[in-house]
Amino acid sequence: MKTFHPFFIIGTFGIILTAIMHIIFALLFEIISAHSIFFTLYPNFIAFLILGTAIIFKEEKESPTL
Repeated sequence: MKTFHPFFIIGTFGIILTAIMHIIFALLFEIISAHSIFFTLYPNFIAFLILGTAIIFKEEKESPTL
């Protein structure tokens, strides 16, 4: 089984949970300032996702093939 780097897992779940929370807040509250919080969360979790993906590819490239 292939193991994923923790940054990849944090980024994936972070994006999913942030998107769900953003949809819920958008439907329940019509406060525009509530959306500004999510504009800072998305780039953070995208950075985790990109770093995790890059590390996975780097480890895969360095590992010996059987």
